[in-house]
Amino acid sequence: MLLGSRPLYDNLGDSRLFRSPPAWDPILRAVERHLNVAVVGPRGVGKTTLLRQLQLTLREGSAERVTFVDATAVADVLELAARIRDALVGEASAAAESPRRDAAAPVGGASRELASMLREIGRADPSTVLVDSSSSAAAVYGLFGRMRDVLWQQEHRWVVALEDTDRASALKPPADAFFDAVIPVDPWPTDELVELLAQRADAGAWPRELLLGAATGANGNPRQALRALSDAVVHDRDPAAALDERGRLVERAAEQGRPAGILMAELLDRGQASPSDGDLQRTLGVTRSRLTQLLRQLLAKDLVTVEDERPDGPGRPRVVYRPALPG
Repeated sequence: MLLGSRPLYDNLGDSRLFRSPPAWDPILRAVERHLNVAVVGPRGVGKTTLLRQLQLTLREGSAERVTFVDATAVADVLELAARIRDALVGEASAAAESPRRDAAAPVGGASRELASMLREIGRADPSTVLVDSSSSAAAVYGLFGRMRDVLWQQEHRWVVALEDTDRASALKPPADAFFDAVIPVDPWPTDELVELLAQRADAGAWPRELLLGAATGANGNPRQALRALSDAVVHDRDPAAALDERGRLVERAAEQGRPAGILMAELLDRGQASPSDGDLQRTLGVTRSRLTQLLRQLLAKDLVTVEDERPDGPGRPRVVYRPALPG
C-alpha cells in the first residue's frame, strides 16, 4: 500500500503499483525508435512517475544506457546542462575535467562554461536521457533551442517532461524542431483514476465510495486524488469535502488577482513556502519582494497562516506561510 502522493521510483516494489496512462505506449514506441520526445502535462498528472517507470523498463529491456535527470525548477541553461552532465558522467568525473574547461573555443554561440559542459555531455556513453524539467521552461529552451545543433550531433536520445503551462515558452522555435514527437499526458478519466487509487490503496482495503469520492473532485489529477484519500484516512472525513476546501481556497485567492490564485495553488501543492524560496520565485516569475507582497495579501484574507521557523543551528528564523486548511 502506498497512499502518499510521491512519484513511483524505478524499483520493482513501486513498479507493482504503476498503472500506465494512455500516453505510455506512444512514448515507449517513440523511444524505441530513438526519437527525441517532449512529454507534456499538468502538474501532478504523473509525469515524474512515468519517466521513472520508463527508466526501469528501458534498463531491463535494452542494452542501451538510460539516465534520469532531476531538473525541476532549474534557474538557467547552465544549471540544466550541469545536472545533465553530472548524471551522465558523475560529479567526481566532472570535477576532474574542470581544469580543461577553457581550452577550446565556445561552440554555437555558447559561453565557455556551457560549451565545456556540452562537450562533456557529448563524450559520455550514448544514453537515453530522461529529463524531468517542470518549471524550467527558460532553461529547456536555452538548451534544446539555442544549442539544438550541438545536441543533434551527439549520440544521445532525449525524453523531456514539461508542464503544459511551460510548453509555449519551452518549445518555441527553434526548440520545437528538436523534438520529433510531442506527447500529451492528459488528466485521468474518473473511472481510471478510481482504479489507480484502488491499486495504490491495496484493492479491497477501502470502500469503493471512498475511492470514488477522492477521484471525483480531483479533476483527473492523481496527486490531488491521493492527497484527498490520505486526508480522508488520517482525519476520517469525506475526501470530496477536502478537495472542495482546497478548491475554495484557490477560488478565494483568485478573487485577489490571478497571481494570488496561482500562488495559492502552489502553496497547496508544496504544503508551505517562504518569501526566500528561490524555486517558487522562478515558478511564479516574481521577485522576492513581490512574493512577499502576495503572501501578505493572502494572509490579510485569512487564506494562509504564518509562523517563524527557527533553524536547528545559528541563523535567523524563516517566515513560513501555509494554506489555511482545517484539520
